[in-house]
Amino acid sequence: MPDEADKGLLERLARIERELGHLKDALGLLGVRRCCRCQKFFRRADGAALFDCGDLVCYPCIHEWWPRRCAELAVKDREIIERRLVSWLVTHHNGQVIHDLRKMPEDHLQELRIVATCGECNGTGAQGHQRCPYCDGGSIWVVVPRRRGDRETAPE
Repeated sequence: MPDEADKGLLERLARIERELGHLKDALGLLGVRRCCRCQKFFRRADGAALFDCGDLVCYPCIHEWWPRRCAELAVKDREIIERRLVSWLVTHHNGQVIHDLRKMPEDHLQELRIVATCGECNGTGAQGHQRCPYCDGGSIWVVVPRRRGDRETAPE
């Protein structure tokens, strides 16, 4: 009789999977999408919640997702996504573009820091025959400052 019990269990599991699929479809119709990393759901209308580059990634997951994802990309694809990520961080998360590494805020004041290719010189560090005034050798940094109330660690 174990076969009948296993069959009943498999049928219930299949039904639960179908129902879960229907719920996910319904959430999609309501404008809800999920992060590819943590699997949490977010409203589609909230552009600040998810970064869309083919994958949908929520802001808290960017920290771990981006270093892994950029290592998988071809240079051109990485640069395209970097520019979109920079824009998203500036627009929705108070990101600040740092053009000169000497002006970088202290680590304990940063919630997130991402290096990106300068869009003005395409990472060459030069415009014409002069040094690019928008970057530091072809790179820019986007820093999202730590919000007040977030636990800050004092420098050692």
